[in-house]
Amino acid sequence: MSVPSTFVRSPERVMRPDWESIPLFAGLDAAALDRLQSAARRHVYPAGAFLFREGEPSAGFFIIVDGMVRLYRSNPEGRLHTLSLLRAPSAFNEVAAVDGGTNPFHALAVTAVEVFALPHHSLFNLMATERTLMANAMQALARLNRETLERLEDMTFRTIPSRLAKLFLHESTYGDQICEMPSQLTQEEMAAILGTTREVVGRALRGLLNAGLLVKRGRFFVIADADGLMTLAETNELPQKLTHVKP
Repeated sequence: MSVPSTFVRSPERVMRPDWESIPLFAGLDAAALDRLQSAARRHVYPAGAFLFREGEPSAGFFIIVDGMVRLYRSNPEGRLHTLSLLRAPSAFNEVAAVDGGTNPFHALAVTAVEVFALPHHSLFNLMATERTLMANAMQALARLNRETLERLEDMTFRTIPSRLAKLFLHESTYGDQICEMPSQLTQEEMAAILGTTREVVGRALRGLLNAGLLVKRGRFFVIADADGLMTLAETNELPQKLTHVKP
């Protein structure tokens, strides 16, 4: 995937983002919010550009003002694992922004994107003087850890049909991370999110169709039996019609 990683600065007047809507900055007073605004930098990226790459020095904390961003990791063979598809108002890269280490994933502009970026040193200096921000950061990192553990549990113990059920139900494991409704995702995107292949997702989707849990409308899949999907997501037990679908 060879696309430019440089950003384009907009000549337009910089607009103040809604800092209070970002959980990391909830409860900060006006003076602290003014410090955030002064430290943040606004960038505009064209579709297909990297906001930053995995393994590069910390790019800081990002707030999406407009557009869609894909967060993903890749292996040496070129296989991608999508972690998140995010639209405004969303924020990401908390870990590298707090610890100052390298970026843990690639961030790619799916559409034209407008963001504000808060450098590590600016965030760290604010955390040193703002107890509310420090508490929010601890909670944000704890939430990320819980989400990672839950997704690891899914990868280890759940079948693809069960994980697809969770994806379509928008449960907490994926709900904060996937901006598009699952019915709007391609099978390749579902596979990348679930850490499998398009072929396996295709077989699982056919099984869910055969079981009456999903129906197809045009080229999209939509929920037909939410209770059935909930049972599959909670118990990991497949209806009889799905026993031929391999995880």
